[in-house]
Amino acid sequence: MNGLPTLTTIPRLLLMLWLLLAGVGQAASAQTTATDSLRRSLAQTPPDSSRVLKLLKLAYSYRASKPDSTAHLAQKALQLAQQVGFGKGKGQALGMIGSVQRERGQLPEAFATQLQALQLSRESRDAEGEARSLNSLGNISLDLRQYRQALRYYEQSKTIFERLQLQPWVAGALTNLGGCYEKLGVLDSALLFQQRAEELIAQHPQPRLAAALALRNMGNVLARLGRQPEALAYYRRAIRETYLNNDLRNRAMATYLMADLYHTLQRPDSALRYAHEALRTAQKVSYRVTILEASNLLTRLYQTRANVDSAFRYQRLAMATHDSLFGPEKFRQLQLLAFTEQQKQLRQEQAQERQTVRYQRLGLLAIACIAGVVALLLGRSNRQQRRANQLLNERNIQIEAQSQELATTLTELRSTQAQLVAAEKLAFIGELSAGIAHELRNPLAFMHHFAKVSVAMIDQEQPGAAQAAGLEQEIRAGLKQNLQQISQHGQRASSIIKNMLDHARTGTSQREPTDLNALVAQTLLLTDHGSVAPGAGSAVELHTHFAPYLQPVPTVRGELGRALLNLFTNALHAARLRQATEPGHQPTVSVTTEHVGDAMQVRVRDNGPGMSEAVAAQVFKPFFTTKPVGEGTGLGLSLAHDIITKGHHGSLTLKTQEGEFTEFTVRIPA
Repeated sequence: MNGLPTLTTIPRLLLMLWLLLAGVGQAASAQTTATDSLRRSLAQTPPDSSRVLKLLKLAYSYRASKPDSTAHLAQKALQLAQQVGFGKGKGQALGMIGSVQRERGQLPEAFATQLQALQLSRESRDAEGEARSLNSLGNISLDLRQYRQALRYYEQSKTIFERLQLQPWVAGALTNLGGCYEKLGVLDSALLFQQRAEELIAQHPQPRLAAALALRNMGNVLARLGRQPEALAYYRRAIRETYLNNDLRNRAMATYLMADLYHTLQRPDSALRYAHEALRTAQKVSYRVTILEASNLLTRLYQTRANVDSAFRYQRLAMATHDSLFGPEKFRQLQLLAFTEQQKQLRQEQAQERQTVRYQRLGLLAIACIAGVVALLLGRSNRQQRRANQLLNERNIQIEAQSQELATTLTELRSTQAQLVAAEKLAFIGELSAGIAHELRNPLAFMHHFAKVSVAMIDQEQPGAAQAAGLEQEIRAGLKQNLQQISQHGQRASSIIKNMLDHARTGTSQREPTDLNALVAQTLLLTDHGSVAPGAGSAVELHTHFAPYLQPVPTVRGELGRALLNLFTNALHAARLRQATEPGHQPTVSVTTEHVGDAMQVRVRDNGPGMSEAVAAQVFKPFFTTKPVGEGTGLGLSLAHDIITKGHHGSLTLKTQEGEFTEFTVRIPA
């Protein structure tokens, strides 16, 4: 299917190539004409605010093809805006400089520059500049895989663009929101936002600011939904769109996505061709995110072909690009910037609260003054004076009660704010940790792979050479043993990272009615309960007691199955552990399902050595394990507890007696 084209397809391919070249020529001609017109107009403009805006317009025309020219012109616009005191121009120039910094991979510098541009746009009341900076901050957060933070920035920018009725920019914000939801795995929302963006672009075809981006993002959603032919069609449309305005950045990203999809479809020749094209295009505009992704894909493709030299070359490129994007120093700078921005926002909110309290106190003081005036007017007679005094006392009591209530409310508000700030910091650190753990998996995989390749090379006999002996043979055996140790520890580190990523997962899953008996039975098939441990007398006896006619229970089937598998595996391990220390002991594990009250219950009981009170109190804590070093990560029961209690609003309880048994009970609301 992926070989040479047939004779009937060659004319069609030639026609498509002719149309593509004609489109490229027209786009290049149109861009040159527009650029020349801007340059002639710029030469006749005096050095004032209008010249700043024309410099920025000319810089924007180079955004997708010549980022160095964009940065140079934006810097000139910034200098002129500073000379003439043009705040709006300074904010927009800084925003454009920050965008170029982001595409070069200078993420901390880009984040700081965009924050400064956002402040200048707000001070000069430039709503469009403010929205663009918010959108750029969302792009930086997306590169850092801080998807929920990116959602907040994109929502704010979309609201401003809608108020300004800048429909092409609204379409860009919509497709960015869809891209975030696609990364989070919320595919229904992602598809909805991408469809809205596509409809808006069709209604407002000029200028086509977000057309290539929207087509590429729609292809991503369709690929995640398993609709690969449609996804490929959208990627091709995105690439054709980039030739209309020489958009090298979006062309590189769309070409990489086609290569990655061909790799998924097991079409390595097409994947290799598009991956090389994506890397070359990304290098032209120094777009490091796509350089990293394309070089990683080329590494995997050449590994599959056993081309070690090419795989190693592209792996080095990927590692160097990764360090330039996500090195430890850059992460520390980003954490400091994010914390500083949070503190700044907190101070602004506190100042607003103090102003509100000041106004409330002035209002209360005004009420008290009015009450005093009324009391003086009513003091002309004794009867009126008594009534006035009584009224004044009542009002004073009300004012005191309101003051106390206000003070209580202010205290609660400050406490809530402190909790929110702490939660936001923890969420930010958690997402950063998940991103770091995710990025560590590729280097570990390479370490494991090249260790295996090295062992194979040691075992391979050289033709015509005598068998190694003596000291050389001992060195080769020791080297082989060390490489095997590297491979084993690399696999263990990968397992720990996988469990950490399971803990850090923030995507939402759809629940569906599940037959609990069937799920338990299928999960038991995944265990090794029928095997006999070396030196053991017999296999583990498995007793199942399934309650008949259990009604389906709403669960996330895959996650609950993973939790049950951890419980079954622990029970089998405990039963075999006691068999190893007590000859003649028959290991037994029983699994029972039943309907108790308004919940479905699964009990897993083993006749292993049980647990002490000190151990039982810590079994659900992450990284706590009683297994020997190298046999467990301490994340299994913690992950199972989180899935059952947080993901399904159920409960996981433990009952044990040291030297006798251990029993876990899972309760899932019906």
